[in-house]
Amino acid sequence: MRLSAPFPVLFFASAAHGLNHVLLALYVTLVLVMTQAWHLPYNDMIGLWTLGAMFVGLGAPLAGWLADRIGETRMLVLCFVSLGVSGVLCGAAQNATQLEAALALLGLSGSIYHPVGFSWVVKHARVRGRAIAAMGIAGSIGVALGPIAAAGLASLWGWRTAFIAPGAIAFALGLVLAGFHFTGRIVDRSEDAAPPVHAPPTRADMTRAFAVLSLTMTATLMIYSAFGTALPKLVQLSDIAGPGGLFLVGAIAGGIQLAGASAQFLGGHIADRGIAKQAYVACFLMLVVLFPLVAASHGWGLPAAAVLVVFIFESMSPVETMLLARYTPSARRGTVFGIRYGLSAIGTPAGVWLVAHLYSSSVHFLYLLAALAIAAMLATAAALFLPAERIARRSIAGHLESAELNRRNYARGGQRLT
Repeated sequence: MRLSAPFPVLFFASAAHGLNHVLLALYVTLVLVMTQAWHLPYNDMIGLWTLGAMFVGLGAPLAGWLADRIGETRMLVLCFVSLGVSGVLCGAAQNATQLEAALALLGLSGSIYHPVGFSWVVKHARVRGRAIAAMGIAGSIGVALGPIAAAGLASLWGWRTAFIAPGAIAFALGLVLAGFHFTGRIVDRSEDAAPPVHAPPTRADMTRAFAVLSLTMTATLMIYSAFGTALPKLVQLSDIAGPGGLFLVGAIAGGIQLAGASAQFLGGHIADRGIAKQAYVACFLMLVVLFPLVAASHGWGLPAAAVLVVFIFESMSPVETMLLARYTPSARRGTVFGIRYGLSAIGTPAGVWLVAHLYSSSVHFLYLLAALAIAAMLATAAALFLPAERIARRSIAGHLESAELNRRNYARGGQRLT
């Protein structure tokens, strides 16, 4: 099977993405056990994650800036190692102060991955959309495995092991990646491996694209955060969980997320066809239609409609990444990707705020879903202002043929084709 990027790069990028999400998801499940072990109230314990959660977004721009200066591979080694160390420190914490400090380090460590990992793969990828999609699937699996790993390890060996075991795996993978890098098996690239499909963007195009994408990406983060936060309650209100109670609600909500995750491959395929702008606009338009559909759904119709919403979000993710990469110089991509994920410090809390303030015991999430449809409509209008996609002289078919030739030459250690 033809790989979309060199195997070591794709493996370490995907492993880091999955482990990053596993480790960042552990605490919100383990806190249910830790409140009993430490005899502290839930609201006090969950508050210890506040600083760490903030650092996940706030640390991203700095991580991307550093990657542009010292190289993505070194920063990814730091991501693995620091995730490992912070996981072990969380497991070794003896009081709330130590745990809060360890969780803050965990959040800061988690901020490294997205701007660094995606920039790293975009540079090495031969077929970008497919490589980005593969990484995205790994992250989605990590999100789903986080609560499962937390509950399983805590049940078998205690909550400390639930932190320490994945932390040790991350630390070990960091050492292996460092070995690959310092022996020359993985080397940072100064230029992209993939031949260009589009004509080089002008400075005006770059400025315009970044301004538009800053608005649409913030909107995407807010809408996705609001929908993901409300999803378990939406499932509960649909009365499909029955006597299964909370566990079945969580299982259905998790199943909805996983069912839509495969759409990343569709989004990556579309982005590789050179129609990213059209696909981006179409995704927002479909969300405008789907949120009212969710509001009107009952019983098992609700998870079906919710899967469609997640499917659109997941297919949009690689398209958005491709658009940002297209209008960003390779030498500054880490910084720009860092700003992208730094926007989560605005969009994610805004989504949670919407859920908290628009939920009503009488109409439930009707106002929220209406607000999300309006936000998607505004994002659609903004996305229309993205620069027109100008295809380079070579056709798409020619691009794919060049990518295949480039793959073979790259595997033999030769120079990239131009």
